[in-house]
Amino acid sequence: MKSIMRLLSSIPHCIRSTILQQQFNRVGRVEHGSVALPGIIRSGSIGGPDTFNVGTMPSAQQQITTGQMHRGHMPPLSLAQQALMGTINSSMQAVQQAQADLGHVDNLPPLGHDLASRVWVQNKVDESKHEIHSQVDAITAGTASVVNLTAGEPTETDYTAVGCAITTISSNLTEMSKGVKLLAALMDDEVGSGHKLMGAARMLAGAVSDLLRSVEPAAAEPRQTVLTAAGSIGQASGDLLRHMGEGETDEKFQDTLMNLAKAVANAAAMLVLKAKNVAQVAEDTILQNRVIAAATQCALSTSQLVACTKVVSPTISSPVCQEQLVEAGKLVDRSVETCVKACRSASDDGELLKQVGAAAGVVSQALSDLLQHVRHYASCGEPIGRYDQATDTIMNVTENIFTSMGDAGEMVRQARVLAQATSDLVNAMRSDAEAEVDVDNSKKLLAAAKLLADATARMVEAAKGAAAYPENEDQQQRLREAAEGLRVATNAAAQNAIKKKLVNRLEIAAKQAAAAATQTIAAAQNAAASNKNTVSHQQLVHSCKAVADSIPQLVQGMRSSQAQPEELGAQLVLIMASQSFLQPGSKMVTSAKSAVPTVADQAAAMQLGQCAKNLATCLAELRTATQKAHEACGPLEIDSALKTVQTLKSELQDAKMSVIDGQLKPLPGETLERCAQDLGSTSKAVGSSMAQLLTCAAQGNEHYTGVAARETAQALRTLAQAARGVAASTKEPQAAAAMLDSAQCVMEGSAMLIHEAHQALVHPGDAESQQRLAQVAKAVSHSLNNCVNCLPGQKDVDMALRSIGEASKKLLVDILPPCSKTFQEAQTDLNHTAAELNHSAGEVVHSSRGTSSQLAAASGKFSQDFDEFLDAGIEGTHKEDQIQVIGNLKNISMASSKLLLAAKSLSVDPGAANAKNLLAVGSKMEALARACLCSARLNTKLKTISSLAVCCVSLSQ
Repeated sequence: MKSIMRLLSSIPHCIRSTILQQQFNRVGRVEHGSVALPGIIRSGSIGGPDTFNVGTMPSAQQQITTGQMHRGHMPPLSLAQQALMGTINSSMQAVQQAQADLGHVDNLPPLGHDLASRVWVQNKVDESKHEIHSQVDAITAGTASVVNLTAGEPTETDYTAVGCAITTISSNLTEMSKGVKLLAALMDDEVGSGHKLMGAARMLAGAVSDLLRSVEPAAAEPRQTVLTAAGSIGQASGDLLRHMGEGETDEKFQDTLMNLAKAVANAAAMLVLKAKNVAQVAEDTILQNRVIAAATQCALSTSQLVACTKVVSPTISSPVCQEQLVEAGKLVDRSVETCVKACRSASDDGELLKQVGAAAGVVSQALSDLLQHVRHYASCGEPIGRYDQATDTIMNVTENIFTSMGDAGEMVRQARVLAQATSDLVNAMRSDAEAEVDVDNSKKLLAAAKLLADATARMVEAAKGAAAYPENEDQQQRLREAAEGLRVATNAAAQNAIKKKLVNRLEIAAKQAAAAATQTIAAAQNAAASNKNTVSHQQLVHSCKAVADSIPQLVQGMRSSQAQPEELGAQLVLIMASQSFLQPGSKMVTSAKSAVPTVADQAAAMQLGQCAKNLATCLAELRTATQKAHEACGPLEIDSALKTVQTLKSELQDAKMSVIDGQLKPLPGETLERCAQDLGSTSKAVGSSMAQLLTCAAQGNEHYTGVAARETAQALRTLAQAARGVAASTKEPQAAAAMLDSAQCVMEGSAMLIHEAHQALVHPGDAESQQRLAQVAKAVSHSLNNCVNCLPGQKDVDMALRSIGEASKKLLVDILPPCSKTFQEAQTDLNHTAAELNHSAGEVVHSSRGTSSQLAAASGKFSQDFDEFLDAGIEGTHKEDQIQVIGNLKNISMASSKLLLAAKSLSVDPGAANAKNLLAVGSKMEALARACLCSARLNTKLKTISSLAVCCVSLSQ
């Protein structure tokens, strides 16, 4: 027993465990204790004494285990933290799904080698790159936001804002994975570029997953873990952009940016050392602790600044990323100020405080250099000419003069600034004229400089008059008019420089608006699951679809303008795309703002609200930039529309050559039925815009003629795409070639029409010009009808109509041939043919909403049944009923033709706004049915006519 007691007494000394765990609900020193339980002696075994061994216990061993051992010491999560945990969990699922999706690229159908196919591929590549870039921008900005928002104490953290940032990251990562898969499939993968892109995207998804785990409230990860995960996202983002060829081209700027951030960190380290010296001499422990805490926070904020810089450096061109870097800088500035105040409160040592102040000044200067570097990048694009500053000053100062009417002193002061700016501009133009090799260009520059100098002289004289007579309103008006004249002269003298600047501003505005729209669409999709209002959700879905359809044109216009900076046509394409984007963009902003209160998820609602607000700001900038660029580029719509139509003609010719070679392939998403419907509906839009073009040209209105020409060109572009899609989806080469030929005829006639419209503007009121315009318009209308008639199924309906017309010629005789059958036989035939015609009419109605092959078969069967029905009706007619029966059969023939025409129209344009006309047809047929009641022998026909009436009514609904 004594041996047992000695053994038990040795256990607490052999097995010891030390716990060192952070506790959020207690403040104090670390406690060191033993967790060994005291030995307990119990009664022995009932079966008698047990055997035991006597020996020596092994020496005590010490093992250190770090990590969270027990969560019982942690306080319960708040409601906001619980909500954040829910957001993180759902975001983690989205990230895992994105990682799974990135395991393989999209499977694209075989693409042709014609011009339209090559253009489609290039456009898709450009669109995908833009969308991915904007989504990566949002991911890096959201990451930087998470770093900034989680910098403070847990009790001071805005967890809803953190959830919003995390939602932004995950939702954009989901959308990004789709674009990466498509882009990887489109990229030339001979060197493995597509696989590298997919690998970089997976690395980014993994980095996002690490960040989400590090910011979980229950995880209590060290701060450095969050910063490391954020830095990994920045690295992965840069790799992804480089693999798709969209990395930031200004590497020097990025290197300078990182060096400036490190300079801030170094300066902050020196400030921390100086603050430590103050803490050492502080007598008050509380004040000493405040200095230490402030210095620690200063060091932490600068490390966060460096981390944010690493995150947003690959996407620093994005305004949202610049904002987050500026926000991180503000946190550093506040922490430096707090540190200085704490030092001043803790000590009166003048020398030490002087050193602290000097060190703080170095930090502030380094931070100012960093932020100034970012602002310079945000405000400055590529340099545009030597006249930039002077022209900007002239434009701004003239605006100030206009708004200062009534204040003569202010107007004169602004006039002095204006005179100096115009003098600088005149000197620069004369210097360029002297250096110009081309004599004509030199003369143009000198003439423009003289014009500007004269306008400046007039403005100076007017300013002198306003200064001499400050109360004279006429003198102020003279100064205003002189300033306006100077503005016009400046526009004429430096037109190219101003235009380039405005177009560059429009390109930037278009890029930001497209990116903001992409972010809003992602936010809307993310908020859909928690939107409790079905109506607001559907409105948002429709508006998002309209914007999604407009983004490609805006991106293509922006890319085209950047690739061809001297091409006026490319600039006008961007202007038109921007104008077309404004309306659907504004509707989406309204829908998004209306949906925010109905979204239950606070983080998703905040994300949607922020995106809508950002999009509204971008649209306002786009609207202003579009208006100014349009004014600078001038009315070029007619020339641009003509060039567009000629390009479409070339694309159709190239497509026909591919048909001959058997290489024309439909583009992804194109089907025969869809393209046929697009062609049918677009043909009406072309006709409508051309009618508007004729009216405006006849009235001599240049502006509205240009607008109509632009709309005509846009409709013709859709028509050409639809015609190519129909040809590519048609199995018969002859039918495909006929479709492309008819579409080319439409383009040729449209080009002539636009040209004649321009001539009508040049020679207003010229009768011969108006006559030519009308003739060309008639020819184009005929070409459009031929193009629509080339659609599969349309020819078959036309054949059925001709068949009904041929069969109806039997009713043109004065006396019908005598009946060769008995009354009973004739009645039986009539019943049978009426039932068949009734069934065929229903098939025509059904096929009008089906495929083209179904319509072709139904219309052929209907014409055949009509022929048999007509023969049966004629065969069963007696002499006393001939006049009435012939009239009724003629009406039935007419109604049948109208039924086929209605089916033909609706098959190519299901959304046609001709329901009222079809209802009128149905009502006439019902009246015809009532008129036939007087013929007992044609009572069966009554059923057929009534059925036809019902068919027409159903077609119209």
